Order: sequence, then structure tokens, then C-alpha cells
Amino acid sequence: MKLPSPPLGVALLALTLALAIAFSSSSGEAADPLSRYPYDPVCAWGRVANGRGLIVRCLTQAEAAELARRPAGAPGVVAPPVPVPEGGVPEASPTWLSADLKSLRVNADIGKLPEAEKKLFSARERFLECLSKHGGLEDQRAEVHVRFLVRARGRAEGVSVAKRSGLSSQAAQCVAEVVDRRAVGVPEEPIVGATAIFQFTAR
Repeated sequence: MKLPSPPLGVALLALTLALAIAFSSSSGEAADPLSRYPYDPVCAWGRVANGRGLIVRCLTQAEAAELARRPAGAPGVVAPPVPVPEGGVPEASPTWLSADLKSLRVNADIGKLPEAEKKLFSARERFLECLSKHGGLEDQRAEVHVRFLVRARGRAEGVSVAKRSGLSSQAAQCVAEVVDRRAVGVPEEPIVGATAIFQFTAR
């Protein structure tokens, strides 16, 4: 016995429901964070952290490839980063947030300022704080030249950044601000210009 065919409206309703269920399933898969964020927007090849929530630097492409060759879960090895698709984010420059003050010297335009280096070096932690607050080092070494005047009262005045390399302009300006009004010793002349040269290195 042949059964009667369902009305056209019922058939269309069943088709609509089937399509809605299929679309809902595919949308749920697309909502997966791994599919929405296929790469790290800051470090294209992954990152190295210090265990306290701070990024030490970005991985290079060669380091990422080396990690990918190692067995998953090996001691001391982080999971390899997700590959960057073609046309994705370019490799980021490494940044060193942990730095040290390698050397500090002060050159007076006339005569000498024998106490200046020791007095400025006493603010070492504040200089390093400038780097950590303003992006760290852009290279393994960085240098800042700070110009200032010193009068009979023996304090740095009119400071400015004369030269910088390997760190941001904000970090260099912060270093100059720490030098400003700091005791550097009495000059041999009533007023003398001087340059403090700071050299930083990544730890």
C-alpha cells in the first residue's frame, strides 16, 4: 500500500531545520579559540618567558624549528608554536626585558668630574627600572649618551639625550630624567658640560 506524500510545507520545514542544525555545528567548531587565533600576534614563532608572567624574548624561526623536531613533553622543552600561515604576521624582533648596567663613564668637556661616575652608579637600579618599564633592550647591547651641565653646586642640569642605540626613546629619556638634578661633584670650572655614557647588556 502506497503512503501519501507529506504536504510541501512540512517538507520545507524539515529541510530548514536540518540546515539550521548543520550550520550550528559548523559555527561551534569555528568558535574554537585555536581556529580563531592560529598564531601569536606578538611573537610569530613563539616566546620565551621567565616563569613569572614576563616575556623574556621572542623565539626565532630557527629555534621554533628545533623545538618542533623534539619529542612532545621532553623535559625543559616547551610545546612548539603553531606555524604561521603564508602572509601571516612577520617575525617579531627579540626583546630582552632583563638587563644590567655594564659600564658607566662620565667625560667632562673641561677638566674632570672624578666623583660623577660613582654618584651616578648609585642610581643603577633606577636606570634598569627605566629599561624594564619602557620595553627592555632591542638588542643584546644598548647605549645611551646623556648630556648635562654642572655648576658650582655640583648637580647635573639641563639634561638631554644626545645619542641612543638598542633601546627605545622613552627608555633613554627616562635614564636622562634620573640623571637630572643628581649630584655629580663640583667641576674645575664655574660651569662645565659633560656626557654620561651608559652601556647596558642583556642578562
